[in-house]
Order: sequence, then structure tokens, then C-alpha cells
Amino acid sequence: MKRRVLLLIFLVSITFSAVQAQSLRNDSLFVPDALRRYQFNLENPVKSIDNLRYDKSNEPIRGELSKDGKKVIMDNYKKGQRIKFDATFPDGRVEHLEKSPCFIDPVVYEI
Repeated sequence: MKRRVLLLIFLVSITFSAVQAQSLRNDSLFVPDALRRYQFNLENPVKSIDNLRYDKSNEPIRGELSKDGKKVIMDNYKKGQRIKFDATFPDGRVEHLEKSPCFIDPVVYEI
């Protein structure tokens, strides 16, 4: 009987420590999906982007071009969706471009 009680206490403590190890720590940086921003790189710098939308639903996406014109940063991107947009290059040329979700990454914040 005494062995069973000790075994039970041991198993409960092991389970508790495993759960504690998997929980979020207070000092970890946790950003909810609603606040997370996503980005993708452009092959050539562009002057502006217009009509940033999801490919299938045609729903607009709020996004902005970086100062150097090489990245697009999106606020309300839904993961796993292909996007399309119109890019205006410095020489005035306008191209319709698309990006696959495998090229879209979360923005990394440094503390």
C-alpha cells in the first residue's frame, strides 16, 4: 500500500513537471495572431504597391511597402493564402504579381 502511494505521488509530480515545461513562460515573447504582421520580399525594388488582395477570395489586405521598396509588410494576413498585387516600378512600369504562401514569413521583432 505504501509503495502504491509513493508511486502515485511520483507519477503525479512527473506529470505536473511535464505540463509546467510545456506552458508559456512569462518572459517569452508571445504575439497573438491578430497582432502579428507578415512580410515578403520583392525581387526588385518597387515604387509603390496597389490592390493587395487574396488570390481566391479577392478580399483586400492592409499592407505597406518598406522604405527601401524591397519588402511588403501586411497587417491582417491569413496564413496559407496566396496573394496578388500590382507593383509600380521606379521606371513607371506596372506589373501584376503574385506570391505563394511559402514566401510569406512572420515579421521578427528583436527585443
